[in-house]
Amino acid sequence: MNLYTTANVYSNRLLDAAKVMHEKQDTDRKGLLFALQSSLDPERLLKIFFQHLNLLVPCQGMRYRNGEKGIDLHQGHKEAHQAEYNLTLADEWLGEVRFSRRKQFTSEELGRMETLLASLILPMRNAIHYHTALQAASHDPLTGLKNRRSLMDNLAREISRAKRETQPLALMVIDIDWFKRVNDEISHLAGDQVLAQVGALLAKTVRSSDMVFRFAGDEFVLLLPNMDQEGARVLRSRIRKAAKQLRCTYGDHQISVSLSIGSAVLQEQMGSEELFEAADLDMLCEKAEKHGRT
Repeated sequence: MNLYTTANVYSNRLLDAAKVMHEKQDTDRKGLLFALQSSLDPERLLKIFFQHLNLLVPCQGMRYRNGEKGIDLHQGHKEAHQAEYNLTLADEWLGEVRFSRRKQFTSEELGRMETLLASLILPMRNAIHYHTALQAASHDPLTGLKNRRSLMDNLAREISRAKRETQPLALMVIDIDWFKRVNDEISHLAGDQVLAQVGALLAKTVRSSDMVFRFAGDEFVLLLPNMDQEGARVLRSRIRKAAKQLRCTYGDHQISVSLSIGSAVLQEQMGSEELFEAADLDMLCEKAEKHGRT
């Protein structure tokens, strides 16, 4: 075999290898597209994408953020070298994604990554729209807290879990004292501001595992997994202390806040209704005492 023939054979092998690689990438992309159609959960989509990405481009970590929607998701862990992309579709900003690993990405690897990212954009947009719709259905627009519908769903689930795992579960009902006066004597906008600030105070005061709901009007509910009666007593005291320091300013008005708080701990015979009623009754007793003193 002469030199020309050898070079020609080698060139053909390179072309064949490139063709095989292109076909493999195309197959992987089609497989990714199919897998990404299986979910409308942004976290699940990110996990699927990360797994497929590592078949072509080894990567130790991936982070997706969309601050406007309150989404911040991670896969793997952060490393020194990073590549970051903004995701957009038809002028709609969908967030930013960052990849990281121990060594730098090559130009070829970045090209593969960008090709795969194109497959993520439309499924992620659909997932974000779905996430937004769910948020609207399950959250109170004024306070940003979960709403009454969300409470009913979470309460049943947490009661089932607490009984199954023999863990305590507490529930608190919180009502703003003399709230009607704020609406009647100042304005409903002032009342809205008080509601928003009380909601923010409660969200800041509880543990990360606790859930805060705006139940109705000026009433809030806390769902407190793995909390017993003593824990509830300590939390009640902490909330009261924080409320005493809260001052809501509306125009020339300085509005102080007082809260009536009731709590109950799950007993074996209780369901959702019984647990809520026990905490609600405790709150009403405290409120009646305050009104009796005024």
